[in-house]
Amino acid sequence: MTITWEQILAFLCEDQSMAVTSLLFIAFFVAVALVHYLLPRVLRPYFLLAASYGFFCYDPVNRPLVGVLLGTTAVSWLCGLIIGKVKVKPVRVLALLVTVLGGVGILVYYKYWNMLADTLGGSILSHRDNLLAPLGLSYFTFAAMSYTIDVYKRRCKVETNPLHYALFVSFFPTLITGPIERYPQMRPQIQKSRRFSYNRCAGGAFRMLWGYTKKMVIADNLSQYVSFVYGNMSEMSGPNLFAATVLFAVQLYMDFSGCCDIVLGAARILGYDLIENFNSPFEARSFNDFWRISMTGWFRDYVYFSLGGSRCAPWRHYLNIVIVFLCSGLWHGADWRYLAWGLACGLCAAFGAMTAKARKKLEKFNPLYRQAWLKAVCQVTITDLLFCGTLVFFAAALYNADPFAIYSSMLQGWNGLAGSWHQVQQMLLDCGIDGRLPVVLLFGTFVVLAVEHGGRSVTRWIREQVWPLRWTLYYAAAAAILFFAAFGQSAFIYQQY
Repeated sequence: MTITWEQILAFLCEDQSMAVTSLLFIAFFVAVALVHYLLPRVLRPYFLLAASYGFFCYDPVNRPLVGVLLGTTAVSWLCGLIIGKVKVKPVRVLALLVTVLGGVGILVYYKYWNMLADTLGGSILSHRDNLLAPLGLSYFTFAAMSYTIDVYKRRCKVETNPLHYALFVSFFPTLITGPIERYPQMRPQIQKSRRFSYNRCAGGAFRMLWGYTKKMVIADNLSQYVSFVYGNMSEMSGPNLFAATVLFAVQLYMDFSGCCDIVLGAARILGYDLIENFNSPFEARSFNDFWRISMTGWFRDYVYFSLGGSRCAPWRHYLNIVIVFLCSGLWHGADWRYLAWGLACGLCAAFGAMTAKARKKLEKFNPLYRQAWLKAVCQVTITDLLFCGTLVFFAAALYNADPFAIYSSMLQGWNGLAGSWHQVQQMLLDCGIDGRLPVVLLFGTFVVLAVEHGGRSVTRWIREQVWPLRWTLYYAAAAAILFFAAFGQSAFIYQQY
């Protein structure tokens, strides 16, 4: 599929949203960055706070809901102040409960009300068709709760400046899809704004370009095939369902990590270092290592450790792991398929922890593990396939399909390697993915995984390259977006959470 200039111009003219892939967001960000560095350093946090609220309120849907963001910020800041200044433990506990229960209550009301209404029946709760959640609800409520918990546990100093704290909660790049920040990481950066640095801004700009390429070229084009297969699941053969499930894993990573690249690059240009959300998950050699991202890190620090972590009876340890993944599944949405996905991931992670010592002892008897490279390939392949297997529930929730029917249909229609490949190839053609695009997607995915190998920092890596290679990558990424991007599909999967 080749994008024409007419399609690009139509997209740029029609897209009036503030999605990070829109021309409007790019113009907004450039204006914010220019004014940011023109202002005295002491005024920059307050300007970014105003810009963040402007970003939040740009969409008319969010304007009536700005009180949710303001209320969450004010209550958590006041409770943090009480926790830090008052020595009476019951008062400190009460202030902590107000923030935590308040944050959970907001999430339940805006995200899970209708699920509870449908579960309990209309006589107790009535279904609300016009219930809309504020932008970034899950991210700013979790950030606010983490602050008060950290203050309570003496891991963070009390912030006496409410406007500095408000910037942490509402920082506009992280409102879209995270990462879920912690205040100890952000506080010194807010209090002392960095000077302008060309190298820093150039690295941030490339990180944004890298993210746009992953999102608009790879993820959005893969989405055409995946959404078509899952949307017509009853008509699909096993090979197509299997291919769509594997490609959905790639799509999800490129979509989520691409947005994180844009966010981290934008924050870097503004002088802020955010936490990295991914560490080469497809290279993980165990299921537990796969899930080392900011969201599961939040649940680990504030749920798993609070339940006792691994410092308890073995059965309780494994139960704690399952609870963390159940919370993660529920966080993604009010749908039993997300919950089933979380349960499946939790059971896999708990089984991995339960059998870790036994598998370590058995490794020496496995002939495939005698070569280090072959052992790594086997472990990575098993982990990735396990992840793809659990991801059927996630994709089914996203595309409103029956996960058990997908598992059942995935075993049918296999008539040899050549015949199976022909089915997938024909479906790709039916979806409009033909010509050079499959080669671009395959090559692009290989380049992304190679550059990010071992959790390498893309920003640091590009600055270390010789200028011919560096500028070749700049132009190649820009050309890929212009000629192969799926314009008009700007919504990020994780933006809805």
